[in-house]
Amino acid sequence: MAEQNKDNLRKLLRFLDAEIIHKPENRWFVDELRSALPRGAIVESGACSSSVKKIEKYLALDYKLDHAQAALDYSSIKDDYLRQCFEADCREMLRFRFGLRGHCIDFGEFCRFAQIQAERLLNMYYSTKGTLPEIKAYIKKYNKKADWIDNGKTLEDISYSVKLWAFTHEYKLQSLSRTLDNVRKVRNTHSHGSTSSADEQFFQSHYTMLVEAGYPLQPSCCVDWKALKNDESKNEIYFNTIRYTPEHKRYIDLCWQRRQPFDEVIKALEELLLQVTAHTN
Repeated sequence: MAEQNKDNLRKLLRFLDAEIIHKPENRWFVDELRSALPRGAIVESGACSSSVKKIEKYLALDYKLDHAQAALDYSSIKDDYLRQCFEADCREMLRFRFGLRGHCIDFGEFCRFAQIQAERLLNMYYSTKGTLPEIKAYIKKYNKKADWIDNGKTLEDISYSVKLWAFTHEYKLQSLSRTLDNVRKVRNTHSHGSTSSADEQFFQSHYTMLVEAGYPLQPSCCVDWKALKNDESKNEIYFNTIRYTPEHKRYIDLCWQRRQPFDEVIKALEELLLQVTAHTN
């Protein structure tokens, strides 16, 4: 009977791992399971304590991170609920940064939670610009190609990329724009389930083409523009026939994604938070 119970519990663990705990929509279940597990003085038996620790490790229930200071300081946000949402998403982002979800570092999921925070910050900013028609007019002032947003019925209907473009052009934050737009691309790729070995094959093929053509590359695998200037012929070919092609743009995106610049993304979120706070208070 004991062996049968163990088998059933192992099946339960496999089911939880495969179907439940890694899906964002089931975060409420993980939180309630976390609350149901014995902790502290409640756990007296050494065997029980050991079992609980194994379950915690298996489910990646990281109590320490739950109570740690967030990587970003959202204390300037006065609304308690909104601040807690930011802090919760920031901690979830860090769980994927440090491999505390499913015991695996996941840059795609990290970017997903980074974008949630970035879009919420942009919505905070634009919500201070008046009625929805006034908000749309304000966005179009800095993003003149955004006429199609007139069909949106809420601020949330306006795409993240449109709001990001308008905000970063209003305050001349091009570097911030590049990083957070790269986050968007990674998030979209993972959300659509389009990551595959095809990306790796494409990357290796394009990389080999650049190497065999003699283009100088940076450690990131992108073309080193400064070094390329020393070869006028190659420089002209690169900028006229390669640099702006869809294939090379995809290659550059993959270079950034493969680098997994966690700290760059966190710094970009910190800069966005500072800018939004400075211009909404």
